[in-house]
Amino acid sequence: MELTTQNLSQDLAQNFDVIVIGGGIVGTGIARDLALRKLKVLLLEKNDLAEGTTGRCHGMLHSGARYVSTDPVSAKECAEENAILRKISPHIIDSCDGYFIGLTPEEAAYGDLFLKNCEAAGVAAEEITPEEFLSREPNCNPNVTRVFKVNDAYIDPFLLTYYNALDAKRHGAIIMPYCEVRHLILTENEVVGVRYLNSFTNTIENVYGNYIVNATGPWAAKMEQDIKLEKQLRISPTQGTLIVMKNRLVNSVINRLHEPGDGDIVVPSHQSVIIGTSTIPTKEQDLEKLTPTFEEIDDLLQYAEEMIPSIRKTRMIRYYTGARPLVADNPSPYKASRKFEILDYENLGYLHFLSIFGGKLTTYRLMAEKVSDLVCKKLGHTELSCQTHTLLLPGADHPYSKEELKELFKVDERIASDLSMKWGSFVDEMGGLCTSCLDSTVPENSPRIVCECEKVSIAELKWVHDNLFSSNHTLDDYRRRTRQGMGPCQGQFCYFKLADLEVQWTNKPHAKIMEEMKIALEKRWKTEELVDDMQKRQIKLAKYMYIMGGNI
Repeated sequence: MELTTQNLSQDLAQNFDVIVIGGGIVGTGIARDLALRKLKVLLLEKNDLAEGTTGRCHGMLHSGARYVSTDPVSAKECAEENAILRKISPHIIDSCDGYFIGLTPEEAAYGDLFLKNCEAAGVAAEEITPEEFLSREPNCNPNVTRVFKVNDAYIDPFLLTYYNALDAKRHGAIIMPYCEVRHLILTENEVVGVRYLNSFTNTIENVYGNYIVNATGPWAAKMEQDIKLEKQLRISPTQGTLIVMKNRLVNSVINRLHEPGDGDIVVPSHQSVIIGTSTIPTKEQDLEKLTPTFEEIDDLLQYAEEMIPSIRKTRMIRYYTGARPLVADNPSPYKASRKFEILDYENLGYLHFLSIFGGKLTTYRLMAEKVSDLVCKKLGHTELSCQTHTLLLPGADHPYSKEELKELFKVDERIASDLSMKWGSFVDEMGGLCTSCLDSTVPENSPRIVCECEKVSIAELKWVHDNLFSSNHTLDDYRRRTRQGMGPCQGQFCYFKLADLEVQWTNKPHAKIMEEMKIALEKRWKTEELVDDMQKRQIKLAKYMYIMGGNI
């Protein structure tokens, strides 16, 4: 379609204190921090929030133990931020603990150095007996020789991002997904705004701000195209592939007892486990088309099988690939620092512009704090200091336990467990979240479950529609907020039902909803090339259902 250029819409036709580019966890964390400090903030993201690097990670809340030997500074930061996130976002954390297990004589010997390095970095670690470990994790390799317990956990990376964005919005920030920044706007040596494409209105718009923050992760160097620099950002993006297995084979994070390498982590995620990851250097021009190979998938399964022998007997639901924005300071991607860096372009001749890159999901809040401190100093806005280390994220004031939810809604343990990892006190606002809407056998026209695999109800989807969307959203965006379509059938039986709800809740034309459903389904089907024959047959069946029955 032909693009048109227009001025910013009336409600945005004014200068912002800060424009944040990038809607991952770091970008939304910065928006929240600055909004809490009473600055006027606009966040622009080219896709949905958390659709890039943030949504393609393990979801692991690091204890820091993984990095004590190769990156003690990052290890210490992870340990400290782990404790903070447990306090401010308990409703989306599975406090499952983690274990480092030794399976070879070399790994057992490494245990002494591992424990020494944990102590030096301030990372809690406790050695337990193999027998005690196997009593807790009976599916793991019985030949384990040495085990250390650490404070690893799982945190939902999507909801962590959305709750940061929601709090930023509640404090005055404007959050605009599907708005891709194409260019910086400059006056000589000063960055004064950005030009972006609004994908929903198909228009190019300009917006101006007193400070511009580039939080686009591995894409950060792209934002430098409009300024003249001797050297680009020192980013070394690496591709990492992860695999989702159907069953929750372990209840804790399992790590190999050695320095970081391929396929040495298994993370329990809701009712599944995620195994990975690989570390393959990549290039900026390839970031939009990252795909694993069959050998990469097979290697990851082989590494995981050494820790959990039954993993090959478990069905693979899907795989996904993302890119890490690592700081380019080491030729080995395994030993590249997980520290973060802030590049202030004033030192390079350009005012009011900075980039933040590197870091981990676990350290996002600290990264946002440091960026916000610098921006406020530059703008002379130092009356308020950071509050994000103490203020709870939305929903965290009452993190319902699964036992409370079982009793409250008369549901089974599986549903109660899933609910306890999502909504916190927002459960109180989901008036339709009752026994009937969580039972798929209720009479027709009654509230019911939409996604059978992940037990997502209409009440949850409606609450998300009303509270966790900005002006622009697509059908696929419900998935990242509720886990609709993430289960074993990969949306085979729920997208028609979701589309029907979207008809009721929006003014979108029928053709638009059908187009969005097609895009959402194609994302679920793109794993067809590398999955086994059973999975391929299921994907083919789903395609026939939607192509023949739904005219897609």
